[in-house]
Amino acid sequence: MKSSIKYWVFKLKYVVALAIFAGTIGFVGDSSLVNRLEQKREISHLKGEIDEYNRKFNQDKKTLEALKNDPEAVKEVARSRYFMKTDKEDIFIVEEEEDE
Repeated sequence: MKSSIKYWVFKLKYVVALAIFAGTIGFVGDSSLVNRLEQKREISHLKGEIDEYNRKFNQDKKTLEALKNDPEAVKEVARSRYFMKTDKEDIFIVEEEEDE
């Protein structure tokens, strides 16, 4: 009977040590699993931002090329972004009301 108790106490000692080790790895320190999951989430968010900036960059690059080569593109940008007009035109700005 006593040898059976000694066996379980001996085994329990290793189970407790393993649980403490797993808790330390999981929740404490810079390289814990919790921090790694947070870092992976942040990396995926930053990759999305990089993709968005690359898309905007490519769009602006195309617009810049068009502005360099096409006078109609200059007129289009001047009209749409800066509300410029020729002498024969009138500009009406229509604002949509937001529903509350």
